[in-house]
Amino acid sequence: MTDEAIAEAFMRCVANFEITSDVSVVTDDLVLTIKDPRGSYEARIKNIPRSEYTTPFLLSLHINFDAPGLKEANDVADDLLANCLNMLAFTTGSSFRKHRIRQIVDAEPKQGAMRDVLMWGEVVEYDDPQPFLRPEHTSSIERLLQFDVPPAIRRALRWYRLGIHADSPDDQFTYFWFALEIVAEFQKPTSKVHDKCPHCQSALYCEKCEKHPEHRPYAKQAIRALMMAADGECDEATAALLDQTRNSLMHGATLRESENTLPDPHESVVDILGRILLKALVRQFPKEVVEGAYMGLPSTYLHYRVNAAAHLQTVVPLDQEGHFDLEFKGFSMTMVLPGPPQSALPSMLRMTHEQYDRLRKLSYSSGDHQEMLKRIRADQEQEQEQEQEQDDYVHALVLATDMSRIREALKKQEEGIWQGLFREIIEPIGPKDAQ
Repeated sequence: MTDEAIAEAFMRCVANFEITSDVSVVTDDLVLTIKDPRGSYEARIKNIPRSEYTTPFLLSLHINFDAPGLKEANDVADDLLANCLNMLAFTTGSSFRKHRIRQIVDAEPKQGAMRDVLMWGEVVEYDDPQPFLRPEHTSSIERLLQFDVPPAIRRALRWYRLGIHADSPDDQFTYFWFALEIVAEFQKPTSKVHDKCPHCQSALYCEKCEKHPEHRPYAKQAIRALMMAADGECDEATAALLDQTRNSLMHGATLRESENTLPDPHESVVDILGRILLKALVRQFPKEVVEGAYMGLPSTYLHYRVNAAAHLQTVVPLDQEGHFDLEFKGFSMTMVLPGPPQSALPSMLRMTHEQYDRLRKLSYSSGDHQEMLKRIRADQEQEQEQEQEQDDYVHALVLATDMSRIREALKKQEEGIWQGLFREIIEPIGPKDAQ
């Protein structure tokens, strides 16, 4: 395929990113341009002025580039963005980090005004935590603190904490490996081991000395032995996979670049290492101290973010310089959340079918109670669809913030139809049965 044919197979796109940084362009009306000498992209950087200090400062970064199609453009844009941010950090010594992507626009010359656009939803204002902390956790911590943790294990616990917190799967794996290596070196046995043949793994023999050479375990050997001892499901293949992944990361590759050698999805290797590390750390505490401790094992260490993207056609205006105006002030796409922010566990309310029917009818009447009753009704109706048989009562799930509002209204003896209904439901039951 000729260069002309390859060029025709690609389409011109422009991506709109928002960047978190601790530096800004010197004036709000100045637009900085980065042109790749090889022509792979052109980046335009400017400030996003803000009127409130409660909102974070962001840079606007537009990247013009070629991609096989709009569907593949997201991955291409992310790679080019990483290249651009790397050079910005290198030349300024300041932090630059992707905050979110707003749109990718088909920038091919067109006859009409309509253009294909990939648009991402607004960032969710909050992420609800998982209600998990209980008194059993604090009492377990007090139990574990009875053991005087060696300095090496304290360092390993620190890297484990940083690995849990890190946003990037690459950083998470690296931090978990640091912790595992510290533990392995700390408990590395003093007894010597044989050098092994790289092919059959049998002990090597020196014909001149007429003996098998011995040495203290190398770091990799100690780490492999620790993984095998900590996790009974960790076999030679798993240990080799984790070691190979570590080598790739330490030599500059990313998990995404190594995905051909990793499980699907490639990020799951972080969970494999994290669970082995946790078991290895638990083994550093005396058995009598750990027994009875209340601990949690996460289903995943990865930090997933939910967002919505839409493929639409719309008119994209041009600014005074002929560049796309990607503010899209005429419309926006948002994700509708199921309720207000939550921190505590939801409650379960038991009511009769007649009471629930009244609640359902009230949810259609206007007032400040409408959205709350809709949430209670929706949760119950979803539950009923899964149940074959119904008993004499309806059990409805109530979000913690909604339950607080209900209890506060009853405590203040507020008058009203919905207040009277919940007073009728809750007060005969009592607080214990309403949890």
